[in-house]
Amino acid sequence: MPEKKVLLELVDMCVGYTEPIVRDVSLKVEENTIWSLIGGNGAGKSTLLKSLFGLTRCFSGELLFDGTPIQDLTPAERVRKGMGIVPQGRCNFPLMTVRENLEMGAYTLNRTEARHAMERVLEMFPMLRRKLSESAGNLSGGEQQILETAMALETGPRLLLLDEPSLGLSPKMQQEVFETVKSLRGEGLTVVMAEQNVLGSLMISDRAFVLDLGTKLMEGLAREVLEDPKIKVAFLGADPAEVGE
Repeated sequence: MPEKKVLLELVDMCVGYTEPIVRDVSLKVEENTIWSLIGGNGAGKSTLLKSLFGLTRCFSGELLFDGTPIQDLTPAERVRKGMGIVPQGRCNFPLMTVRENLEMGAYTLNRTEARHAMERVLEMFPMLRRKLSESAGNLSGGEQQILETAMALETGPRLLLLDEPSLGLSPKMQQEVFETVKSLRGEGLTVVMAEQNVLGSLMISDRAFVLDLGTKLMEGLAREVLEDPKIKVAFLGADPAEVGE
């Protein structure tokens, strides 16, 4: 089986705000895969994810998208390259209808493109079609997360960045959101997801990258990371004595 093409590559990146928070990270993300970025509070997951979209400062290193350096591009330029992001927390327009939110998600497209983009995401997420006339703020948390994902998908990204998509949701809605993320791989998308729900995210991911205080702790197949004793103890509540730690 031929190797998958590398879509996104980080080379010794140091990123942060007024000073580096995540340091010396190298990573290769292949096309049509789902990656989990996991780690404890303050590990740097969101900082690293936002750096991929140009929302933090890159102090050193290189970021390549489809083989082209993009670390100096603005977020808008990265969208045009084929990237999309769903930030942490609610990021829709709650007083506007679902239809109006989807129209806002496609505002950079011409009228014909916007119409096709909306129809495409409605086919992907039939729930939204049933709720087009409802205010976005009246949707459940999980439904709002799906709406925001649909808005990001309207520009046709090849890479989708998700920051804590299950945050604040009930267990049932978390599962629905994770199933939605899993379905995106079937649409040919590549997904990088920062998540504190380690079990839920690893169960649907192909690979995982673990951060600890801004540095790489571990990288590998998601199922292997899930079975690692250190991960079981740190994130899944396992007894160190039972896993041989």
